[in-house]
Amino acid sequence: MRIQVLGLCRFSLLTQGDFQTTGDDLHRNRAILYDPARMEQRMRWFEAVCIPPLMWQTDPDFLLIIVTGADLPARWLARLQRLAQVMPQIRIEQLPPARHAPSCREALARHIDLTADVVVQFRMDDDDAVAVDYVRRVRADHRLAERLAGQHHPVVINYTSGLVAEVADGRFALHAEMAQNWVPAQTFYFPGGAVRSLMNYRHDKVWTKAPTIAMPGRAMWIRGHHATNDSRGHLIGRNRIPTDEAELAQVLSRRFGLDLPALRAALTGTEDPLA
Repeated sequence: MRIQVLGLCRFSLLTQGDFQTTGDDLHRNRAILYDPARMEQRMRWFEAVCIPPLMWQTDPDFLLIIVTGADLPARWLARLQRLAQVMPQIRIEQLPPARHAPSCREALARHIDLTADVVVQFRMDDDDAVAVDYVRRVRADHRLAERLAGQHHPVVINYTSGLVAEVADGRFALHAEMAQNWVPAQTFYFPGGAVRSLMNYRHDKVWTKAPTIAMPGRAMWIRGHHATNDSRGHLIGRNRIPTDEAELAQVLSRRFGLDLPALRAALTGTEDPLA
């Protein structure tokens, strides 16, 4: 059985509306998104948190579609292209300004393998991460999803255990959390042979439209939280799991291949996480 694994990641995608911190004025949105200080922070999270665990996947058979603006400043586009050179799974899609969901849906559709028996889709923000065995795990867990599969709807698996990384006032914090229907590692299983998209479903409301499975266990995701997030993080901390720093460091290393002191330095200091 051929299972395609296809991820979508927004990186400062210029859109009209759709987000809490921007509106319909493209000039204003462009100024907010491409502010140099904001872009530097987003890129640091992307390079230090999001990309390394994807590069180290135990199953490298997947694609990551990075959607960004057609007018992304050259400096930041070059950084994305640098990543694509060292990570062959990356495909960069530069999109003109439009509504968010249709643009992402069209970009994702261009990479769907219509010969696959099953198309697994996931989305992530540029400050999120998935565990180093995520791709292998979602392929293995198809045996659970297929029992609920239908011809016209996806089956969704929510991996409920993860970490939250936060930076506020120059200080870094990390804690373990249980969460349901968050974006990181929320996994959609679609029947193959047709173009279908997770962009047709709100991550927090998908349980009203499709069968969903909650999978607790080992940490499967990192959610980033900081000043430039569109979401204000009101749900963060509701199901915090008491964990000491030594154990958090072990989870971060074992599940994501990340070093806690190095991550703290990259997100609060001036070090280049890819140097």
